[in-house]
Amino acid sequence: ENHTTATTTMPKAEKGSPKDIANRMKAKGLQKLKFYCQMCHKQCRDENGFKCHLTSDSHLRQMKIFRDNAPGIMDDFSAEFEKGYVETLRRRHGTQRMNANNVYQEVIQDKHHVHMNSTKWTTLTDFVQYLGKKGICVVEETERGWYVTYIERDPTLLARQEAQRRKAEADQREERLAAERREVLRMEAAKALDRAGGVVERKASEIGERKGD
Repeated sequence: ENHTTATTTMPKAEKGSPKDIANRMKAKGLQKLKFYCQMCHKQCRDENGFKCHLTSDSHLRQMKIFRDNAPGIMDDFSAEFEKGYVETLRRRHGTQRMNANNVYQEVIQDKHHVHMNSTKWTTLTDFVQYLGKKGICVVEETERGWYVTYIERDPTLLARQEAQRRKAEADQREERLAAERREVLRMEAAKALDRAGGVVERKASEIGERKGD
């Protein structure tokens, strides 16, 4: 006797619906950060998957490596996170004053970024204050949060900026001298006209006197 097994196909989520957006986020690896294991570079889709990962043999092996060298590994993660954040700030925004959290949101768009909970900084505020103390950025706390301004230290770029500054100053100085020369010429022309007017007036007076005689 033949038995036929029926299969049911789940309907595809409507494009633009919350389920469709969630599915596309999963496909891109943009799940919640708390379900990411930095040691294993493993992104889990939900809490259940994350719990399963934490009990896996591969994770337990990685955690043993971490226990044997926790300070060194955390320092490496911290250095990598710092590099990623500063590079994003420098390359995308230069020395423009930026909201620190907005820059952080740009950083975490890369699903391979180092997560902050794997670093020595507990919060973004701690990290921003570190950037200020280290002299990497000018940091400022406002009502709208922390702001950071990258301090450019690249010798080549600094030299180019200095050359541009000197050229701008030279151009301004030349324009100022040109304006002064134009003013001198204008004053000399006015004096010449005054002298010419005086001569004409004197000659007219002399002609008038001769006619009176």
